[in-house]
Amino acid sequence: MSSTRRQSERGAATLIVVMVLFLVMAMMAAFANRNMVFEQRIASNYYRAGVAMETAEAGAEWTLGMLNGLNINQTCLADSAVTNRFRDRYLNISASSREVSPTAGAAPVMADCVRSETQGWVCACPTAATWVAPASPPASAANMQPSFVVRLVAPWVNRPGNVRIESTGCTSSIAANCEATATSSDMALARTKVQVDAALVSALKVPPSTPLTVKGEISLGSNGVGLHNSDPLSNGLLLLTSDIDVPGLLETRLDTLPGTPAQQALIFDDANLGAASSETMFKMFFGMAPARYVSQPEMRKVTCAADCGPSLVAAYASGVRMAWIDGPLTISTETVLGTATSPMLIIAGGAVGIGAPLRLTGLLYAQGDVIWAHGGGSQSLLTGALLVDGDLAIGGTVDIWYEPSVINELKNRTGSFVRVLGSWWN
Repeated sequence: MSSTRRQSERGAATLIVVMVLFLVMAMMAAFANRNMVFEQRIASNYYRAGVAMETAEAGAEWTLGMLNGLNINQTCLADSAVTNRFRDRYLNISASSREVSPTAGAAPVMADCVRSETQGWVCACPTAATWVAPASPPASAANMQPSFVVRLVAPWVNRPGNVRIESTGCTSSIAANCEATATSSDMALARTKVQVDAALVSALKVPPSTPLTVKGEISLGSNGVGLHNSDPLSNGLLLLTSDIDVPGLLETRLDTLPGTPAQQALIFDDANLGAASSETMFKMFFGMAPARYVSQPEMRKVTCAADCGPSLVAAYASGVRMAWIDGPLTISTETVLGTATSPMLIIAGGAVGIGAPLRLTGLLYAQGDVIWAHGGGSQSLLTGALLVDGDLAIGGTVDIWYEPSVINELKNRTGSFVRVLGSWWN
């Protein structure tokens, strides 16, 4: 065999080896690229799933905040011109049983929000019984615009005062895209549903049995005070005080159960009330210390100048039903607050001075002395109860009517919704 032929054969063998090596390297590169594509897809799926989970959790927290919020408009923003709150719009709460249920005729989806890069969460809280998904996102964006929808349903174990929040997070700006399996798969969307129970913490844990409860001394003017209670469940009691005697009580202005002498409905020199500290007396009715009570999500602090009347009226119009005033509370203009179906609870962190006619449906609690005096023949009316952790002085014409329906509204329908521990489920 010639040397030329041997060289040719060696060159061919080398070429074959090189081609095989190139083929092996190409297969390795393709396999590595395939793994990289899968890893990228897995990472993208994890990312979208994480965004959907966080969005759903944000929806649950948002709903909890809205349940403790003020009057809202169709875009879920606070609006004093609107007359109902989120809870009023979407929930029925029984004043007798505390049972919570969705409003009759409410849409299956009660609210929805879309994340906008420029506006934050853009939400809709329709009042109609039918909910229509938005046709487009609130604003165009280069990045993902997740959304969530919210439903309020009965919990698995139906307990009085409990409601279940269902929040569905979607990585699309149109939440309806995540509802359809085919559409969700084609668009590579992620969807997560979070469920959590919320419980209503009563604004008035232990209702008073009398229209008037005074820890200190009571002094009355020539008109005395009108006390009225015809509720048989409270035995028609009119007054509870640690004072030994109250001169100036007029029989003609005391109304209790028919056939019961008014004097039998008056409790004087109550040792438990007299020995109670300020915190203990507060706990008797509200079930917790003042420092904890004021931090409830439903409670609103109202700041006012010399006259708190206008500030309280404005607060009530905005949806405030539990108001806390630090320091003294003074009302020097005619003021009307609360209704029979939506009473107002007012807690004053100091003395109270009422120098003008006041018509309050609800409950007033004073952590200091109360001076309620106004002239001119005008009348003040409190439908509910007055609790005084101090002395009480009344001048003018003041009537306090113990109304069980108002007390039940405060006990069973008014209060803060809080998350039930251990109820979270994904």
